[in-house]
Amino acid sequence: MDRISSRRNNIVAAFRTAAAGQHGLLLLDGKHLVEEAVRAGLSIKTLAMTTSRLADNKLLAESLADVGTKVMSVTESVMDAISPVVTPSGIVALADRPPVTVDDLLVRTPQFVVGLVDIQNPGNLGAVIRTAEAGGATGVAATGRSTDPYGWKALRGAMGGTFRIPVTWPIAPLSLIADARASGLKVVAATVGGGKSLYEIDLTEPTLVMVGGEGSGLSQEIISAADQTLFIPMPGSADSLNAATAAALIIYEAFRQRYHDGASSLEGN
Repeated sequence: MDRISSRRNNIVAAFRTAAAGQHGLLLLDGKHLVEEAVRAGLSIKTLAMTTSRLADNKLLAESLADVGTKVMSVTESVMDAISPVVTPSGIVALADRPPVTVDDLLVRTPQFVVGLVDIQNPGNLGAVIRTAEAGGATGVAATGRSTDPYGWKALRGAMGGTFRIPVTWPIAPLSLIADARASGLKVVAATVGGGKSLYEIDLTEPTLVMVGGEGSGLSQEIISAADQTLFIPMPGSADSLNAATAAALIIYEAFRQRYHDGASSLEGN
């Protein structure tokens, strides 16, 4: 096993390049994300651990080394250089990006796909993916000017959810709508007002729900392309919700309806 003590080592540049979203590799920070990626069948190219973390995680290191992962021990100084977080976990890895297509989103039944439009905050995007997976959604598409859901910040926010359901990016929102409709899905646009209340609309059918960013929300072009629109009742004085919060409410209302209808299960993972 290699031991890296110099911040000028090529491995530091490789991790920084991945953190910047270049060269198609994912940067996984923390044991949890690494293990989730392994369970999802991703190819882990490089695993780096500090000495103390390596001592506590020999089984993980050995199992990855056995399948060809380059495993290395690094000093605390090098870990500070290769981990993008303020307080490094002591375990980071580089992995291949999973090849996810729109078809992967639409093949699982009963379909409930979340289409995100112009969600530029990676923490919010990750939070939606985490909630979508927890609430039984069958896929997430980050469309328009949305940030990359496979960037390290979004991956941390999703807490492994990105590897448990299909998540695709980039794609044009109207293209996603056309593909979903061709696959028999109803398209619903979430708006600030107009259409049916979230608690009146039928979400038990195969559905693509489009949710816009916190700024301008969905464009009129996207709203017009939808089959139906919904709004979330807000009896208070607020006129809008954070996109992650709005998506969470919609996802769990869909789950509630589908569970009541017998299409979803309360069984945990």
